[in-house]
Amino acid sequence: MLTRLALLTALLALTCLRGSAQDPDTEMKGIHQAESEYYSTIYGNSIPPGHRSPEKPVALKSSKNSDAAFRVYGWHPYWAGTNAHLNYDYNVLTHIAYFSYEVDTASGYYTTLRGWDTTPVIGYAHQRGVKVMLTVTNFGSERNTKILTDTVKQWRLIDTLVGLLKSRNGDGVNFDFEIVPSAMKANMVSFCKRAVRGIKSELPQAEISFATPAVNWSDGWDLAGLAANCDYLIMMGYNYYYGGSSTAGPVAPLTGENYNISKSVDEDYLGDGVPQSKLLLGMPWYGYDWPVGSNVRKAATTGTGTSRVYSATLPMVASHGKTFDSSTAIPWMSYQGTTGWRQMWFEDSLSLLLKTNYAHCHNLAGVGIWALSYEGGRPELWNGIKAVLAGTVSSDVMPIEPVSNGSRITRINPNPAVEEAVVQYYIAKPGKITLAVYDTGGRLMALIADGMAFPGIWAESISTGKLSPGLYLCVLTTPGGRHSVKFAVAGKN
Repeated sequence: MLTRLALLTALLALTCLRGSAQDPDTEMKGIHQAESEYYSTIYGNSIPPGHRSPEKPVALKSSKNSDAAFRVYGWHPYWAGTNAHLNYDYNVLTHIAYFSYEVDTASGYYTTLRGWDTTPVIGYAHQRGVKVMLTVTNFGSERNTKILTDTVKQWRLIDTLVGLLKSRNGDGVNFDFEIVPSAMKANMVSFCKRAVRGIKSELPQAEISFATPAVNWSDGWDLAGLAANCDYLIMMGYNYYYGGSSTAGPVAPLTGENYNISKSVDEDYLGDGVPQSKLLLGMPWYGYDWPVGSNVRKAATTGTGTSRVYSATLPMVASHGKTFDSSTAIPWMSYQGTTGWRQMWFEDSLSLLLKTNYAHCHNLAGVGIWALSYEGGRPELWNGIKAVLAGTVSSDVMPIEPVSNGSRITRINPNPAVEEAVVQYYIAKPGKITLAVYDTGGRLMALIADGMAFPGIWAESISTGKLSPGLYLCVLTTPGGRHSVKFAVAGKN
């Protein structure tokens, strides 16, 4: 089995291309709301059956990870599998936000805690140095107005949260209020001040954050005002295209389109006065799959899209392949469904690595993840974050070779090599592969990789110090064929 990290040593050029199908809609449901409403139809106000741990979780004794300069903040939805949290990479995670406390707008209390009072996640994460927050959700213009115009309800909410944090050794609160009317712009900042004052007066070390939209439509949010009062904002860097979009398209385009992550960060956040040190970039571990009228890129939709978690996209890629869209830095596919064409835009190890690297290179406070468990226990998404934090991904803005035509070697660096070179290669479909070095006479000089590989960008080191100066071939062999690249080994000075 291959164990190397999935790496990319070159970022796509951040061009800003214009598109035409991103519909400004301040009332559209975000993925947090859409999935929360969907699972509430299954579970009501209860939680899925499974392991419960009602005893008070251990306190956080060591927070070596959670004090890191670069936060990795993941929402843990209550509908995640019973053992999903056992598969998270706690060497990467710094924060988990338990999702969610659902606000009762009639009183300020909650309609359900979704298992905060019994979940084993808190204690398990604390034992591994990871902080656990309680996410508070309230969705819709009317519901948010009811809370944001009533200070009595707000203080009930705040006091209740203090008690819940104390009873479960929680480390803070993440407020996820969505579809907030622009008339509540100032009220939201006032609520933020009250929440921070009320919670920190009882729990000085508690962290208070707000989940905020990717695009500040009509300047409806005082993002700088919120950032000035809370610990940080998590920009939900997705929903640029959503289930109800008129065309299929990238859920979280890094570049391109009328609206994209780069533009949101620069204009809506940093341009509005939000400090880099208080901004996290939320990334989607999901995509959308729409019924469409044809197989052309960004085809018109003929119905509502369906969200697909990362782990669910992998067998689809294995069956239908994918195209990496260079203008948006997002993969997509068209395929024939039972009733006609469908098109899916989604995330893979490369697109998520690029987003993480963007946040890191722009000195943001970290990244957020919607949602933990959507990786299905697989390591490659965690490995991409590790690669960025380890500094093994180049911040240089350079083009990479197209990778839409199948598995191939994309780069060998340095070339010529002296002691060591890194070979970067792209795997289009899962399968048995080998990566080997041959001399010009066809003799095998080194076997670099031999085992199963999964779709994505990978990299392996070649030790060239024992090779004689001259030309060599690096050969990638996959079930789909062979691809080779020449490289040179230079003599030592």
